[in-house]
Amino acid sequence: MRAGKTWRRLGAIALLAVLGACRRGPDEAPFEPYLVVWAGDADRKDSDFLAVIAANPWSRKYGRVLATVPVRSTGNEPQDLNETFRYDGRVFASGTLTNRVFTFDLRDPEEPKLVGTTDLTDRRYWAPRAIVSLSNGRVAVACPDRAHHVGLAREITGAPGGLVELDASGRVLREVSAGSDESRGYVVAPTGATIAPSLRALVTTSQAHGFTASARGELVPGITVQAWKVPDLKLKRTVVLEAGPRGEENLGPAVPRAMRKRPYVYVNTYEGGALYVSDSLGMSDPAFRLAFDFGAGSYPSGAAVTPNEHFYVTALAGRHQVVSLDLTSPFSPRLASTVRLDRDPGSDKGGRPRAGGPSALAMASDGGRVAVADYTIDVPTARRDGDHRVYMLRLDAETGELRIDSSFTDENTDEVGIDFNRTKWPHGATGAARPRGLLFVAEPPARD
Repeated sequence: MRAGKTWRRLGAIALLAVLGACRRGPDEAPFEPYLVVWAGDADRKDSDFLAVIAANPWSRKYGRVLATVPVRSTGNEPQDLNETFRYDGRVFASGTLTNRVFTFDLRDPEEPKLVGTTDLTDRRYWAPRAIVSLSNGRVAVACPDRAHHVGLAREITGAPGGLVELDASGRVLREVSAGSDESRGYVVAPTGATIAPSLRALVTTSQAHGFTASARGELVPGITVQAWKVPDLKLKRTVVLEAGPRGEENLGPAVPRAMRKRPYVYVNTYEGGALYVSDSLGMSDPAFRLAFDFGAGSYPSGAAVTPNEHFYVTALAGRHQVVSLDLTSPFSPRLASTVRLDRDPGSDKGGRPRAGGPSALAMASDGGRVAVADYTIDVPTARRDGDHRVYMLRLDAETGELRIDSSFTDENTDEVGIDFNRTKWPHGATGAARPRGLLFVAEPPARD
């Protein structure tokens, strides 16, 4: 066993003891001392890559980029990673513009490997986005567009996207249409996805059509959320979000997140700037209710619900903020805390201006660490940049207070936040990158 591995395991054990988390249920993930970041080369001249960052606050390497894995292709427009940690060490990553899904082996997170590349170009559904793991070890990939989508009028409501099911090695098993009689006449474009454990369901959102490289014009936002039976991926219901007082709150349902023990499912709306909630997706006539209005132009993006189900956290790309909401009253969340990422938290009072633009977000299984990446997307129909930093936030499990972890600093500049606008990486001097997908991981437990 390498000395580094011994140190990492001892550090993780010590931290678990400090957190009082030595005893865990069989369905709980271990403490994750690593943060995986799926990043795209900024000028799209060099390979996109997966980066592994030390995320154990008790480690001397905290915040250091430990390893990178280039995928040997460019311009993929990296977007999402699988939502949760997998015990087989697999990590799946979506490349939206090139219709690719990349499979990585992170059984040893400090020596990650690219296992394979799945090309969906000859398949029915394109522009892969969210990826979720199913109970049988397979993954479902949300694809908002049909192949060769351009944006013609007849495509908007007449060409629904779908799901692509892969096995653990990345092999395509089947494709499933998200269209149905119930969804006819609506934009049906699976974009965000999550598993709702208490409902035994997969929940997907229809943010918009138009993420493919072939698309023209502007994104066309949807207003629907869909529930699927798992693991067989049978479409159960399509639910329409109703607009609120502003008349646009329901536009572009983006990221769904569910409570683990209770049947509440939360969906934020990117174009609409709001949060919706439902506790009836398991019923015959489900509905969502407008629960919180972040405001026009707020662009809520990545999101998470704490393990204790007390708080909801989301990034507001349009306001350069990350906010937490108190879920004591699930249908009437209230603002608990806000942090801004458009000023240098490590400089003098007031802070030097930064570009901000938080979008992707991941929460560790301990609920106390939240990683945020300042970058959204760059496709022909939509562009929203950021300052290409990754921050670590700390969340108080009792109050919901968020704070920027000032000890999570860049190894080259010593500034708060890991700067992806750097010259060199472990895989070479390929220059600046745009961080997007985030996932906390651990070394999978040894099996007898």
